[in-house]
Amino acid sequence: MITAVVGSGGKTTLIKNLARKYREEGRTVLITTTTHMFIEEDTLLDTDADAIVRQLKETGYVMAGCRAADQPEQKFTALPTHVYETVCAHADVVLVEADGSRRLPLKYPASGEPVIPDNADEIIVVCGLQSLGQPAKDVCHRLELVKDCLNIQDDTVIAPCHVQKLVEEGYLKPLRQQYPAIPVKLHVIHDGSLYQRTVASLLQQEQDISFLREEWFCPQPKLIICGGGHVSKEVAEFAAGLDFYVKVIDDRPELVTAERFPAADERICDSFDNLQKYLEPDAYYVVVTPNHAADYQCVKTILQTSYRYLGMIGSRKKVAKTRQLLAEDGYTEQQIDSVYAPIGLAIGAVTPAEIAISILAQIIQVKNASHAASADTQLLEAKDPGVLCIITEKHGSAPRGAGSMMLVSPERILGSIGGGRAEYLAIEQARSMTLPEIKVYDLDVTTDDDPGMICGGTIKVMFIPLE
Repeated sequence: MITAVVGSGGKTTLIKNLARKYREEGRTVLITTTTHMFIEEDTLLDTDADAIVRQLKETGYVMAGCRAADQPEQKFTALPTHVYETVCAHADVVLVEADGSRRLPLKYPASGEPVIPDNADEIIVVCGLQSLGQPAKDVCHRLELVKDCLNIQDDTVIAPCHVQKLVEEGYLKPLRQQYPAIPVKLHVIHDGSLYQRTVASLLQQEQDISFLREEWFCPQPKLIICGGGHVSKEVAEFAAGLDFYVKVIDDRPELVTAERFPAADERICDSFDNLQKYLEPDAYYVVVTPNHAADYQCVKTILQTSYRYLGMIGSRKKVAKTRQLLAEDGYTEQQIDSVYAPIGLAIGAVTPAEIAISILAQIIQVKNASHAASADTQLLEAKDPGVLCIITEKHGSAPRGAGSMMLVSPERILGSIGGGRAEYLAIEQARSMTLPEIKVYDLDVTTDDDPGMICGGTIKVMFIPLE
């Protein structure tokens, strides 16, 4: 078996991993190149075929090539053709690095690249998702060719659609045309996150990736409550049931306890003077401290960071005074208007529980105006192999919107796409899927014996197998 590995940064790592696997299976392995590779401690820089074959037989493994004339201390280059062919005849597996990318995660090949050996049995194209979210100029080899292929600028931020087009136009299509009898497949390097695992799966299966949205993979939203009184207690309890990560801060130790806030993920007893060190980027903030001075102190501190929601409890008179003080302290009208005060929707709430519901209803309204769904931490951090089910379209009154997702693994099920019969069917179908597939579920289906799903509408679900 002779495998040519081409494409972007990560080729050498893949080759080493493959070599380790084959050696564990008892096969003899030759690693070499048709371009350049970095010299390693065990690299045999020898053009004597007998010496290379001898080491291959003695150890079951050899990395071999000729010292590169332009970089003699760093890299080696291809063996002479007759030496390469002789050694290939004695190796069970030959792994050939057949391209260069200066260790960058994306590339468009120049004319004459890659350099595929004549006896190759398969070609593996490598690309890296560490390019996502980065300017093209920082992550692309042969930048001008990349820009021409994608019709982008130096500072264009790389997205999955760019990666897909680049590997298709630069490698998969031309290699398959040039070598129609040789299998060509894609290997995507990713960071192990659920988002990148999903992108990698779709790329490797050569599925259209345009439907996927990174915001669907937003982490569990964080709610930070300043104050540990009666309203905070109710807000924390309800918020935990809504899948928020809840953090409560107060300077009164008797209030910030596990008994009082059992549903909170963090309970912090500290002065509001130190609030800055407990803030989280893009969190949701509820300010309900025991006095006006502390409320104002918290609002001022939070206004200096990024947040998705900031609400402060208080009467209209108190709110007017707070706005005046903020203006006097130099805050802009836009910043002042971003504070929801009085906090909560106007539903005539009176009790702490009712006030908490009005606050959380307002937070949900703000959150869902820009985020259709958010995955809980357990789902986002899961490394399980399985099938990820994502709602890509919703019509009618289906309970969950686009971006809602569920991971079906052999051992457990994480997340949800709405429950009921549709979710049950999706779980059953996911257990037998090995390739990406789309299914549509009609939530109006009923029979005489089965009331079915009476919420109405339809959902389109994409099933994506994950390794």
